Amino acid sequence: MSERPFEENNGIEQDAGYQQTVVPQAAPSAAGADVDRNLVNLSYKCPNCTMPLKFDNEMKRFVCEYCDGSFLLDEIKDAADGQEGYDWSEYKEEIHEEILTGTKSYVCKFCGAEIVTDAVTSATKCPYCGNVLLVAESLTGMLRPNKIIPFEIDREKLLTLFNAFVKKKNFVPKQFKNNPVLKEVQGVYEPFWLYDSGVDGQVGYTATKTRSWSDASYNYTETKYYEVDVSGEVHYQNVPADGSKRLDDNTMDSLEPFDYSKMIDFEPGYLSGHLAERFDVDADANLERTKLRMWNSTEAQFRGSVQGYSSVSRKGSSLRQFERDVRYALFPIYVFAIEYQGKRYDYAVNGQTGKIVGELPFSKSMYRKWKWIRIALITAAAYVIGFFLN
Repeated sequence: MSERPFEENNGIEQDAGYQQTVVPQAAPSAAGADVDRNLVNLSYKCPNCTMPLKFDNEMKRFVCEYCDGSFLLDEIKDAADGQEGYDWSEYKEEIHEEILTGTKSYVCKFCGAEIVTDAVTSATKCPYCGNVLLVAESLTGMLRPNKIIPFEIDREKLLTLFNAFVKKKNFVPKQFKNNPVLKEVQGVYEPFWLYDSGVDGQVGYTATKTRSWSDASYNYTETKYYEVDVSGEVHYQNVPADGSKRLDDNTMDSLEPFDYSKMIDFEPGYLSGHLAERFDVDADANLERTKLRMWNSTEAQFRGSVQGYSSVSRKGSSLRQFERDVRYALFPIYVFAIEYQGKRYDYAVNGQTGKIVGELPFSKSMYRKWKWIRIALITAAAYVIGFFLN
């Protein structure tokens, strides 16, 4: 027997939710005009998504690896003239002018954290490094946040959650499990930027539909090829980005999600009994990171609408942002450390949901014991099976 594929075929496909059109295979676009090689060393941003561009020597155009756009130098310059960023100009004007009445400011001389709390809260140690905080009368206060998510987890419940978290984990030393000592637990309102934006455009895919059958003489395979363009728009609200250098971005991302339905207008009274850090990463510094997050989410939603094909591969995309805005908010985080056998283990806890992030001690002896027991059980099972088979 032999297999004979049918000739490829083109068609039209529609999917609910997004417009999809299937078009004939297009020939590659012609290369643009020659560009000076020195331009390769300059930095330009994509007119579609504002991500960094790279110069393609073969195409003689600037290409974007994020949205697959390609541009001549004049197109980049023309787009840059009318490009707008996130609207936080009012924030920039007020950063060094806002004074929250009834608050005190502190500064850590070791890690540089600037902390604000209400006037009656005693804040003597830095929540990040544990060193003594100095009252910083020279600080003018903090930029007034738009929103805040209050703490819902108190310290007593935090201890219960942490004990449950430890006991669920394998290969943690028993001594650590039975007596975790949480030192210098601090409730800190972490600064976050919340981005709103719409993303629209289209993503192109190459797709196939395959079916097979047989008769008395042959096996048949029919493959139809399609180009599927998915277009639409997605609106995002409250895409968070950490405004502090103290806790790394991966830790803060791991603490998500927060329940934004419980986010309320900021009032200084919510700082009572807690600390709040002043942001030291401004809204502009997180733009590319949050845009890429929206881009990936948009492409995932578009890809999810392409159904009913045997295979689908992404061909390219053309996306842009619109109606962009940003707000400043404070989110509740507990930070603490545990000393065990000369090593410091740092933890962060979502003060609203109780989600815990951090490294636990690892017992090599417990792991080796588990490994040998597993090997012994597998060997015994194999012996029993072999005995009955023989």
